[in-house]
Amino acid sequence: MTLILAGVVVGFFQVDAMPGVPTHGRYHASDMDDLREQLLGYSARPQEYAAGADHPAWYAICGAYQKTSSAFGLDGMQLWNIATPCLLGLNLALLFTLARQIGFSAFHAMALSMVWLGTAGTINWSVVLETHVLAPTSLLLSALILSHPRFFPRIWNHASSTTLAAYGLAIALAASITITNGALAGLALVPARFVRRLRPRSLTCEMTRRFPTLFTAGLVGIGLLSLIHVVGWYLVMDPTMRHFLEILNERKLLLYMEGGWWDSVLALAWIGPPMSQYRGTPPETMLALDFNWTTIPAYVSGLLALLLTACSLRVIPARAVFIPLFALFGVLLHAIYGRGESFLYTANYGWATVISIGLLGRVVFPRAIGPIAIVLGIAMMVANTLIWRSGLEWIVENDYILPHLPLAP
Repeated sequence: MTLILAGVVVGFFQVDAMPGVPTHGRYHASDMDDLREQLLGYSARPQEYAAGADHPAWYAICGAYQKTSSAFGLDGMQLWNIATPCLLGLNLALLFTLARQIGFSAFHAMALSMVWLGTAGTINWSVVLETHVLAPTSLLLSALILSHPRFFPRIWNHASSTTLAAYGLAIALAASITITNGALAGLALVPARFVRRLRPRSLTCEMTRRFPTLFTAGLVGIGLLSLIHVVGWYLVMDPTMRHFLEILNERKLLLYMEGGWWDSVLALAWIGPPMSQYRGTPPETMLALDFNWTTIPAYVSGLLALLLTACSLRVIPARAVFIPLFALFGVLLHAIYGRGESFLYTANYGWATVISIGLLGRVVFPRAIGPIAIVLGIAMMVANTLIWRSGLEWIVENDYILPHLPLAP
């Protein structure tokens, strides 16, 4: 309850600090103008690159948002500004529950929750209008299913229909906000013992044996996602709405990506970059982060998180090995898709790096992990809040704020 209250309070402080909805590409690389038109019911597809098939539940969320806002007499972004702080509190509680389920004490789980609250991904992507703001909730729920003590020993040993349904639900939850996040559940396929002691042949044989289970659960997950898509269609009823799993069309954006593959470490950054340090002219071009003394902390924190997460594979429990693997997958993914805009995706992976590095820290310095985590969380919250507020001031000074837009009639 304390964590939920803390998250709600921090969230409402952030909502109060936001000057409005920033224009395209000025709040990092977010296209909030297009997302707002979708959320408020003006267009299901305002631009070719707008959120669609790559975010399976987004249309259903937009439709539910419009119906709920009308039912309660709320207009514009009011419901979003109420819901997202509550979601932040829920996410902290889910992270605490996941940490306890993996084996952390209550004190250590609380300390790790404070670390996550202070990371750049949480400070920058908790209340603003962005699809990735919703991702931690679905990912944490999926991780709770996948790491459950009763689920893990059953799924790869003659799984029952109930276990397969639970796995399918985990896949659907993970992929519901961003389709590539389904990798979280897919990586549960990887056997931990062959990751710690790399044996490619044994790894291939075991994964081949497990694949039919993943395939069956994947069909369940696709069925659930298609149901959500149908709900979205009946709520939105827009002929420009993208078809289900029209994800392959996203590959055309690869031609316009800016930055280098090394920028993908920003997806794991615990310290945020300044919003004023991107180069590019949105929406005509995609963005890339300049590498200078103001952005070095973001790159260094991302690189450290990457290295420590990789090291955690040696000590992490077998039923949780998919968590650090998911963070490492994110770096590989955004070395291809995202690159200079990789910081946009930190909300997806921040919780995974916190859990992974926490498990590593529990082994290296078991008695000091709690105090270190608390001090680190407070220090990061102060630093990231200052960087975030400075970015908002830059947005206001340059008049990068969209005019108020009511709910579509």
